[in-house]
Amino acid sequence: MLDLLPTVRDVAALCVAPNSHYKTMPMVHTYDISRDVRSFAGGMPVVAHPPCRAWSAYTAHQAKPLPGEKELGLLCAEWLRREGGVLEHPAHSRLFDAARLPMPGQRIGDLYTMLVWQAWWGYPMRKATWLCFSCVDVKKLDIPYLPHDSRSGEGDRRRQQLMSKHQRAATVPEFAAWLVGAARMAT
Repeated sequence: MLDLLPTVRDVAALCVAPNSHYKTMPMVHTYDISRDVRSFAGGMPVVAHPPCRAWSAYTAHQAKPLPGEKELGLLCAEWLRREGGVLEHPAHSRLFDAARLPMPGQRIGDLYTMLVWQAWWGYPMRKATWLCFSCVDVKKLDIPYLPHDSRSGEGDRRRQQLMSKHQRAATVPEFAAWLVGAARMAT
């Protein structure tokens, strides 16, 4: 008898925080600073969160990345191309030019990038984010668009001042689960 239930695939979450929500998700193999992403052997789609401070369009000049940290962005882009999945980075990240990833709304081969706001998944600020998908049919994604007042970022600025550096960088559980679901759609 055929099993008509879809198979849930293993996913690798690359460059995640040591206390990441990904670590609690079934069939998600996490690579943080202690389990170096350079040890990832492939064989499954990825959710890539390469360190962003060295690639920031606004603060790279003051960033102090660890030795070899900037190169992880290029490595994650390569894993995205090889295995499929999704790469997440702040809007206007310089990584997209360096790794020859498409800009939002553009497609290059199997790669497609879109702009999302992490507030759609419950993040306390809007947080503009670029997602680059590889081998994912983006028309099948269920994007939880939620309207927000974009006339002023004043509320965001106040909330940002109250958040720690780790809170600002964290991926909320709903967004992490959505990204893993998107990566599992990679063909």
